[in-house]
Amino acid sequence: MKFVQSEKVLLNKVSVVLRKGSGNMSCPRRNILKNGGFRHHLSPWKGRKIRLVPNPVRKGDTSVEMKNGGLLYQNITGPFNSDCSYILFFKIFNNKQTPKPPQVFATVTSMDRAKRLLRTTPVLVEPPYPQVPHFTSYFTIIPPPPVAAKYLSVSFMVRGGSVLVDYISVSAREVGKLDSVS
Repeated sequence: MKFVQSEKVLLNKVSVVLRKGSGNMSCPRRNILKNGGFRHHLSPWKGRKIRLVPNPVRKGDTSVEMKNGGLLYQNITGPFNSDCSYILFFKIFNNKQTPKPPQVFATVTSMDRAKRLLRTTPVLVEPPYPQVPHFTSYFTIIPPPPVAAKYLSVSFMVRGGSVLVDYISVSAREVGKLDSVS
């Protein structure tokens, strides 16, 4: 395997042949989370050291403020399509200038019927303090959930500061079938 450095991104150079899905796949691109934009309330989101605040960038909108040690999460009941990858998308606003940016851990966890862990996809971001106030967008690809997955849990944890979180979505995307790797 070769590694290639390109525009500050380390890429694993692998040749892959993808075949388009069978057409029977149904990967709706709708957000399976409820209230990911926090319109006027937190429910069904839960957590600690969180509160709804006016969005400082978009008048009339609200966001969730997460203090140091804060936890924000939502559990989703399946079924989930194991032929689909999922995309976790979210926006963060680091609204306080500090010597080191806060760390935000975003995690999507799939669980079986007994709520036992099947797979976790973690993401660590250190949102910069913007000179001009704005939310920074982030996303990650979640591998197709195991067939036994009955629940997904989406969570955010903050360490070393406070941030505003908004516009959270998880949506399915069709993935190609891996035919060969060389």
